[in-house]
Amino acid sequence: MDMWYFDDIPLNQPWTTEEYVVPEEEMVAFARRWDPLPIHTDRQAAEASPHGSLIAPASYIISLASALVQNAGPRIAYIAGLEWKTRLMAPVRAGDCLVATCQCAYKRESSKPDRGVAQFLTVMRNQRDETVITSEMTTLVARRGDAAAGR
Repeated sequence: MDMWYFDDIPLNQPWTTEEYVVPEEEMVAFARRWDPLPIHTDRQAAEASPHGSLIAPASYIISLASALVQNAGPRIAYIAGLEWKTRLMAPVRAGDCLVATCQCAYKRESSKPDRGVAQFLTVMRNQRDETVITSEMTTLVARRGDAAAGR
């Protein structure tokens, strides 16, 4: 897979991930470790809740969206994250089939010649075409050595 440096990143050209079916065992194991609320870990409590079944923790959904995007798209020469805005739009349940789309919506050169700032927008939907999460991630991205040296 190619590496995209700041200058390589096209604007508004989305890429789509493979589908991912959420395994209940994975979702519940993650929740037990990182977000052990009964709506995430206890089937009876979850069924008695307004959700009616187990739902995935927000941190699981965010991690899943990030992994799907990183595994599907080009490798980006990230230096650091600057900001991440996330909206959770619908619950994720075991058996849901998820797919994400990501694109660079904005980029600008940095005051430092070896990097730039890029903002990526991600939308993940389930098998009913419901949006389950949206995110804006602003990052520092390295420039190619020759581009950085030429400034």
